[in-house]
Amino acid sequence: MDFQFATPTRLILGRGRIAELPEAAARWGKRAFVVLENSIRGHSSVQQALHALSVRLTQVSEYVKPAGEPEMESVNQAADTAREGGYDLVISIGGGSAIDLGKTVAGLVTNGGNIQDYLEGVGSGREANRPSLPHIAVPTTAGTGAEVTRNAVIRSASGRFKKSFRSPYLYPAVAILDAGLTVPLPPEQTAYSGMDAITQLIESFICQKANPITDALALAGLSLALPAIREVYSDGSNLERREAMLLASTLSGICLANAGLGLAHGFASGLGALYDVPHGKACAILLPHALKFNRCARLEKLARIGRLLTTETSLTTGEYADLLIQHVVQLNQDFNIPQDLKPFQIPKEDHALLVEMSMGNSMAGNPVEVVPAIARTILEALT
Repeated sequence: MDFQFATPTRLILGRGRIAELPEAAARWGKRAFVVLENSIRGHSSVQQALHALSVRLTQVSEYVKPAGEPEMESVNQAADTAREGGYDLVISIGGGSAIDLGKTVAGLVTNGGNIQDYLEGVGSGREANRPSLPHIAVPTTAGTGAEVTRNAVIRSASGRFKKSFRSPYLYPAVAILDAGLTVPLPPEQTAYSGMDAITQLIESFICQKANPITDALALAGLSLALPAIREVYSDGSNLERREAMLLASTLSGICLANAGLGLAHGFASGLGALYDVPHGKACAILLPHALKFNRCARLEKLARIGRLLTTETSLTTGEYADLLIQHVVQLNQDFNIPQDLKPFQIPKEDHALLVEMSMGNSMAGNPVEVVPAIARTILEALT
């Protein structure tokens, strides 16, 4: 047994605990650069917390994140603004993209340079070797687990890529998990983000670098998310289930940060870079295919997840594994998620580039080795 485990982020979980943001912030700084998701900006609890924050700190400046995933240009612009303003604290309130932007700003302010310098595979190989500004993350979606990971995903529309800025210094210092902030999320986004969390939990459970700690956390997360996701999709006001999904999402982030992911996330990265397919939707489409591909290599582990779905005790290992796969397929049907990539009409001439864009860290963690030729075969079957 040989592994490492890290989760330096302090977690504050509970309904209404966004109200504790000013107190938490005052411990870390006096001048806060706040990255805000526009869709959550008008939420009464967020407005109250920001007002209290402005009273408690010397300066609070709001930066409304542009729509979509963080683009290199907007990332550099936000970092320059934070650096020139002399801010000593970053707060991000929003989905995974807002938190990733917050991480990146916090890292660039102290380490300098352009974001592309740091991006895996396309940059100059520069590393962040100085601690970031303190960062408090407040997730408003239950999906990415970005509040407890050490990477930030950055997109370039012109360069047609999505790459990670990765450093142990990028972990947020504090994450406030208030399920009330996820209630406004529409059903479609609830499904996409929730399926992202479920995919992360499953892939980190079966990936090559899974370890006993991530296994335990992944199973705990799945025991929360699998019963809850259908209910929050149909009734977004169900706070108990919203809380279950939010905690499951955070657990998925801890797991992927310490174990890795697999085939579904590998392809999802390429799809998001080239075609702007929503990340959670891409993960959901790909998950059943990834499970079938990895079934023989991880039969017992898939069966352990399948046992969470039934009180039946007499099924075979294979039947429990298949129960899980069938359950994921049914979830996608219930959420009107396509069963393959055909609706996106991906040109055959793009297949080679899509495969190339998908062969990153996530694909490398898949329990069955995926070389480009195999990835091309899988892609052709899906398109």
